[in-house]
Amino acid sequence: MTSPRKITRKPKRPQNRKRGPRPPSAPNAPVEPSAPGRIMVGEIRRPWGRYGDLSATLYSGLETPIRPGWKIYINGETHIVEDIGNAGKGGMVLTLKGVNGSHAAGGFRKAIIEIDADALPPPPEGMYYGHQLMGLRVVTVDGDEIGTIIEIIETGANDVYGVKPESPDKQDVMVPALADVIVNVDLEAGLMTVNLPEGLM
Repeated sequence: MTSPRKITRKPKRPQNRKRGPRPPSAPNAPVEPSAPGRIMVGEIRRPWGRYGDLSATLYSGLETPIRPGWKIYINGETHIVEDIGNAGKGGMVLTLKGVNGSHAAGGFRKAIIEIDADALPPPPEGMYYGHQLMGLRVVTVDGDEIGTIIEIIETGANDVYGVKPESPDKQDVMVPALADVIVNVDLEAGLMTVNLPEGLM
């Protein structure tokens, strides 16, 4: 499953990788999900072998959010996963129903992979999926507006939320995902309340 994000003081395994949707490498691929309720989880790299299998990469930090029999979307079109294998170096091999031969598989090169967000299980209490946090409004405990979360960065010790202010004259604010900084997350209201250390704004 997509790895939930935990707001904690405990150190994490060093990775220095960015969480959340990254710009796809396909020149004409969408930078937003193809439909509401979908999340982008990776992309096709190239055909794998002669029988129509596909080598795919998940976006950094994501565990395999796809299982045999699942419905997935590739560049917005529906496909059924028949089998999944390991391609090494964090990659995976997908076998899709109806895709036979390397010629047919070649048409999927650099295509974006999406799944339905509601196919994911609820995260443990106090943890959140990256796509749930992206786009949240961030305010201080005093009610001051900071901006909107536009990225989630793994630093090795804890996640950091990149918050973009509405004013173009203000610089982005880096909010550490620590228990004494993140006061409350209200997904229904689309709001994160924070108690920022002095000097971060």
